[in-house]
Amino acid sequence: MTRTTIAGRLDSEEERAAGARIDAAAKLLNGDRIDGADQFVALLFGRAAPEDLVGYDKNELAALARDAWAFLSARKPGVPKIRIVSPPASVGDRLNSISVIEVVNDDMPFLVDSVMAELTERGLDIRLVAHPILSVERDHKTGQLTAPPDEARGRNSEPRESFIHIHVERIEDVQRRNEIVQALEQVLAEVGLCVRDWRLMVERIGDGIKELKANPPPVPVDDIAEAIQFLEWMLNNNFTLLGVRDYALTGQERDLTPVVEAALAYFVAVMFPCSSVTVMSCPSRRNSAPSSTSRRR
Repeated sequence: MTRTTIAGRLDSEEERAAGARIDAAAKLLNGDRIDGADQFVALLFGRAAPEDLVGYDKNELAALARDAWAFLSARKPGVPKIRIVSPPASVGDRLNSISVIEVVNDDMPFLVDSVMAELTERGLDIRLVAHPILSVERDHKTGQLTAPPDEARGRNSEPRESFIHIHVERIEDVQRRNEIVQALEQVLAEVGLCVRDWRLMVERIGDGIKELKANPPPVPVDDIAEAIQFLEWMLNNNFTLLGVRDYALTGQERDLTPVVEAALAYFVAVMFPCSSVTVMSCPSRRNSAPSSTSRRR
């Protein structure tokens, strides 16, 4: 197990040193007689940057993996689990200078990028990032692991969980830690909405394209063609859809009014200030216009 994720990467001195530390930490945890904890060291740190790992000794890696294993051991499916902890100074000098942010969530796109963007926006100094994707089995009632996790392979039917493990500068202020956790909870809720409604958003834009082709509005043909080409370009894996909603043209001034009940993803509940989104719209003959949004982060 200790070579599952670092096989083929032991070419440099740093990579060999990182692999040796992971193996040594696994042996320490094997002595703890905690089922699966020793194998978890390689799962957790096997794909982390070797240059970041070599700053930790085997005892520190073992302590980090032991705590992470305990955090992973129980989670309610469908609910993100987030914490920020500051390791005790007695464990090691390196751990005395960091806090650890951990997130366990159902695996889905955009998780790491969204978490990292939030932490960067808050000015945190990020020192190590580990992100194993795990194949897990849990008790449906308690959320407890019923077997040691393994590295997820492919897109099979087994439940997949994302484990994000990040080291940042040490944060002693409890209020600041709580604020970061709350911000990450909101970020993950937003990501969940986006992923949940992705297929529906693609279908909505596809319907808009069909409508423009079948019932073009009374505008120049070149404008309609440009709009169709742009929407087709978006759907060709060139654009990340974060939200879609319809607008109705109302009143004598033909003002654009959001159709709340037709909102998808981010537009289900407006979570961003106006300055943080870019909105693009295209009119259609049915007096409504689909809108998509891209977050500037």
